[in-house]
Amino acid sequence: MGESKATKYSAVIVASFIIGVIIKLTKPVLFPFLLALFVSYAIAPVIDILVKIRVPRLMALVLVVTLIFAVFYLLGLLLYASASSFMEVLPQYNSKLTSLVQDLTEVLNHLPFKVDVPSLISQFNVDKVAGLLLGTVGSFFSFLGNLLLVVVFIIFILAGQEKLTKKIILAFPEERANQIVLILGSINGQIQKYLAVKTFLSLINGLLVFLILLLFKVDFALLLGFLTFILNFIPSFGSIIATLVPTLVAFLQYGNSMVPLWVLLSIALTDAILGNFVDPKLMGHSLNLSPLLVLVTLLFWAWLWGIAGMVLAVPILAVMKIVLENIPALKSWAVLMSK
Repeated sequence: MGESKATKYSAVIVASFIIGVIIKLTKPVLFPFLLALFVSYAIAPVIDILVKIRVPRLMALVLVVTLIFAVFYLLGLLLYASASSFMEVLPQYNSKLTSLVQDLTEVLNHLPFKVDVPSLISQFNVDKVAGLLLGTVGSFFSFLGNLLLVVVFIIFILAGQEKLTKKIILAFPEERANQIVLILGSINGQIQKYLAVKTFLSLINGLLVFLILLLFKVDFALLLGFLTFILNFIPSFGSIIATLVPTLVAFLQYGNSMVPLWVLLSIALTDAILGNFVDPKLMGHSLNLSPLLVLVTLLFWAWLWGIAGMVLAVPILAVMKIVLENIPALKSWAVLMSK
């Protein structure tokens, strides 16, 4: 019996390792598919609205997908231009940061106690920030390179959703089919609501940050607004980075003035209002995911797919919890995933 249990545990460990390797190797295909799946859930309400106002479903699907393709393509061109400009002024920002660290060191040397803040700041240079920004944009451009594949996935996913119910009714007995359709309807509704609301709030957050930076005439407002949109899918950690990076850019641009402080306060206030008031109001209830589980999931997907994996990590985790909550035999696992 003991050997049997040990064999089962060993098989689970080996299978998990193999699955992880397969996911890592199949990123070129699996990442566009998952992205297309999440986009499909996010835009499905728009297609439903168009169908309700008597637009043929096929025409609504073509219109929405074409619009998404055009928006992503134009956004990609703008981001490419903004990223190129950022790379041109990067050496100036780096020299400014070095100068500011030296000034801060001189001020802190007059204190009666030793402070190691300058040494910490010196480890955080603009090159690291640039790596984060360009890594995010790089992930986006690799997505643009597979944009046609993503669009094809979206079309097939949305076109196949309507036929799934009919297939289930034909494949199972009536009582069993009704039960499966009810469960799938609940799962799809919750996933659709979560992804649609999350995408909408991320878009609003990115747009507001863009307008704030534009108001204070901070460089690279579009690039930083897009970064905020992407990082908003990463809870807690993403919000912190999305607040600090624009503040750092404003600080390097304006130096020791009130502008960086106003930028910091404005972005922090915007994030607090959206996260603590608007998000709960629209979502209805929180997914209540365990912070430790979120952290482990972020680290795991970061190892698998880098920044792209971190962006998809929490949505994947949220979808898993929604699925487990709606299957009676697996509800206990959903409880374990909660806070």
